Amino acid sequence: MNEKKSKLLRKKIRPLQVEWLQGLLPEEQSKTITVDNVEDLLPEQSHAFGDGKMYLSFMSDKWVSKMLKKYPEITTYKQLMEKYEG
Repeated sequence: MNEKKSKLLRKKIRPLQVEWLQGLLPEEQSKTITVDNVEDLLPEQSHAFGDGKMYLSFMSDKWVSKMLKKYPEITTYKQLMEKYEG
């Protein structure tokens, strides 16, 4: 993948993570989450170990990047979950 496309996909990561976190929290708390502070709210652990294998943690930067490379048309969290589950 060339550098321009990669840069565009990386710019989509934070908004998707914000949308995901806002869906998890009550409405009052979800208003405080922005693209600027989402990195502080995400778990530090980027990988999980299970069944003798190392897996990427759900909604980590690398996991979202991997999904966007596979499906570059994704722009919302809802679309991301449709591709992930389907």
